[in-house]
Amino acid sequence: MTQDSRSSNSGKGSGSLVAGTIRPIRAVIAGLALAAAPLAVGVLGAGRASALATPPSAVTGFGDASAYGAPTASQVNAPVAGMAPTPDGRGYWLVGADGGVFTFGDAGFYGSAAGEGALTPFVGLAATPDGKGYWVAGAFGNVYNFGDAPSEGSLAGEYDAPVVGIVANPKGVGYWLVGADGGVFTYGDAGFYGSMGGTPLNAPVVAMASTPDGRGYWLVAADGGIFSFGDASFYGSMGGKALNSPVVGMASTPDGRGYWLVAADGGIFSFGDASFYGSMGAAPPSNRTPVVGMASTSDGDGYWLATTAKELPAPAPVPSVLAQCNFAGPPPPAVEPPSIVLACGDGNASLTHLTWSSWTATTATATGDFLLNNCIPDCAGGTFVSNPASVRLGYPVETSEGQEFGSVSYTYADPSAPGGSITYTSVAPTSPG
Repeated sequence: MTQDSRSSNSGKGSGSLVAGTIRPIRAVIAGLALAAAPLAVGVLGAGRASALATPPSAVTGFGDASAYGAPTASQVNAPVAGMAPTPDGRGYWLVGADGGVFTFGDAGFYGSAAGEGALTPFVGLAATPDGKGYWVAGAFGNVYNFGDAPSEGSLAGEYDAPVVGIVANPKGVGYWLVGADGGVFTYGDAGFYGSMGGTPLNAPVVAMASTPDGRGYWLVAADGGIFSFGDASFYGSMGGKALNSPVVGMASTPDGRGYWLVAADGGIFSFGDASFYGSMGAAPPSNRTPVVGMASTSDGDGYWLATTAKELPAPAPVPSVLAQCNFAGPPPPAVEPPSIVLACGDGNASLTHLTWSSWTATTATATGDFLLNNCIPDCAGGTFVSNPASVRLGYPVETSEGQEFGSVSYTYADPSAPGGSITYTSVAPTSPG
């Protein structure tokens, strides 16, 4: 990793920069089952704007984008999370939050992270330039490589928001990870050209796309705001405009002189030299099976839209819940929990005696204590030390339990620290997609 999310370039950013409420996005996180081979091919038809299938397929093609197939709800364990095209545009991969991979057309299957005990949810897939391998990335910044995709590293340690996407360098061997706060992390030969990390946003970042030469990239937020870096030019955005549904994905044109945005209801917004070939506006998907991403054909004369295939969970009876150590089993998600386990492996760090002053659809705040085992002389014989703490939860994501907060930040008293306190922010454990 060559840069982190705290490095920014406000000079190239364009879009919604005004501080405001961060809205939860229903289609950011999902999951699906492992598939080792393509399913039956189903073509939706070519043309400048293809007709929708009845019932709607999980993948719909427009323009010259032929739909090569898609999983049905009965073939997946959880909703689809995203898609990526093959280099020649004659196939695509679908991926879900359990790391499962579905292949269609000429997309080869090289493995998946499903069933490997990996932290979930996974959020995206990026293919190598020759299409003979790919990386899958999770919300924790965990990345797994398959086929000819080399292991370039993954995000670990302190960071402020869940990872929402991964994009491969089209002219090298490397990739970018992007967080919901607009932080950009680079691996391999992917260059760092700036980020929105540390800058107040109207809405969380949901997707990223690179320029053809890999020397720049765009970030898009849920409100349609666009932020451009490096040699990525700004061609317009939906920032500040009323949307029927949040933006969930984007794709750039082959020459890098335009881009498309897609909303959860299948609406398409085109900018620069990106042509409009159709949308799902006439027959939008159910809000329980929203669009989660898009990909363009190699010639830029068409694009695919991918939905979750399987229904997302019904809205929770409360705005948001927090899961504690989902990969360790119980306890289940809770609203305003009295404690939050931070060290899920050994229980040596927790937030306790929590009193919640606010619990909304976007954030939650509390005061309590930070309880830490000093592990002196060792953790088995150590002493638990308690310090007053303030707690903040943020970045709700959609999981199998409904909406759960995706990040946790806490500040606790520490006389030995500069200023007398320490703040730590990280992705919070959530239920699978």
